[in-house]
Amino acid sequence: MSIIRKGYVDTPDGQIHFRQLKQVDGVPLVLLHQTASSGMMFEPLMTLLSDSFHTLALDTPGFGASFSPPSLFTVHYLSSTLHAALTNLGVESCYLFGHHTGSAIAVQMAHDHPNFVKKMVLSGPPLLNEAQINGLKASLKPFAIAEDGSHLTHVWERIRKRDSALPLETVHREVLLTQSAREAAQGAYQAVFEQPFKVQLEALEIPILVMAGEHDTLRASLEPAYSILKNGTMKVIPNQGPYICDQNPQAVADVIKEFCS
Repeated sequence: MSIIRKGYVDTPDGQIHFRQLKQVDGVPLVLLHQTASSGMMFEPLMTLLSDSFHTLALDTPGFGASFSPPSLFTVHYLSSTLHAALTNLGVESCYLFGHHTGSAIAVQMAHDHPNFVKKMVLSGPPLLNEAQINGLKASLKPFAIAEDGSHLTHVWERIRKRDSALPLETVHREVLLTQSAREAAQGAYQAVFEQPFKVQLEALEIPILVMAGEHDTLRASLEPAYSILKNGTMKVIPNQGPYICDQNPQAVADVIKEFCS
């Protein structure tokens, strides 16, 4: 039976919580989650990959059970902290999989540590144009606890709107993780807006696969991201949305196995 083990690793600013499933040796596969989730979103995927990869899923600072970051943080800060965590876990090089914000962190990490990442899969790469950024900014609301609990129903409705087919248990998980992240969720979006993602991505020479579900909220970024890759591949997964790692982990596992083998 595949047992996902949980633990903490020290970094200069605090402890990072991680999930690990190691049944095989070899280059680890590191999984970086979206905002405002946690490594929990990768548990089904980790199980499906256990026969091929040693997987590590980290909770980004401010999310899940990791420490809270400073009030103003950047993608560089998140990446540096997670890289420190991986180094302290004994990871010398890895494959990287990032979903949405996780893709932004993955690109930053590969940019800052050129010999660390061997191959990278970016699911919903956030190569955002000005209109997309302005639309996302308009949707962000300051965190506040409402006496009538409407702060909970607001997030519930927003997540349901992203994917109406999402099981209620998954919606419930994501609502709780979003509320737990509090201001860090909005801070992570702002950090992505300010990251020079395009410049970093087009400079990378490692093999990169960009992918998205057909109905992903970042689907429109796929072709523009692919067009600037020096060593790139592109994949669209039919009939899938922004929660593809929950809804169809087998499809994601198949893509990763084929690309990183």
